[in-house]
Amino acid sequence: MEGTTAERATLLITASSASVAFMLAFNLGAFNTIFFDQLLTVWVLATIVLVGSLFSKLPPQNWAGRLLLFLPSGWILAAWWAGPTAQDNTGNVVFGITIAITLIALPFIVWVLVSAINPDFIALPKSNRITIIGAVLFFVVAGYAMGARNDFFLNCDDFKVSGNDLPANCVQVDTTSGSSG
Repeated sequence: MEGTTAERATLLITASSASVAFMLAFNLGAFNTIFFDQLLTVWVLATIVLVGSLFSKLPPQNWAGRLLLFLPSGWILAAWWAGPTAQDNTGNVVFGITIAITLIALPFIVWVLVSAINPDFIALPKSNRITIIGAVLFFVVAGYAMGARNDFFLNCDDFKVSGNDLPANCVQVDTTSGSSG
């Protein structure tokens, strides 16, 4: 038996949103940072939806929503202005303020993105929207906890193979011992 349209929309939005939220939180837990490629992904998504709203009837059709979608571009502009090797305090302060504003606004940016990309989200019953938000929050907490305690289920080789740096608490595996039979 097929699920309802609301159930399918809930599953689709939850799966995609929770997957992204989990990876952001995992890396924050494991490395105490959000990697630049993930921040740039947020910038690309926000910019595409912003430009789409300017040249079509797609949401958001209000300037408050568009301003939120512009915040990641503000981060890019501040990073460009400060430069990758900036040592002066002014550039660092502007860059820091821009990052802080973007991170504070991130839940609202996500709300606007999800609403614009999948308008079914707004039309979902309140219980479905709460389910989505609850699942995303669960995977943010789980991702952070699993990243922080990666030493319980991953080892340093797992990080090496994936091309990541090694978290401070990764477990080294002795590959020199064993049978050569």
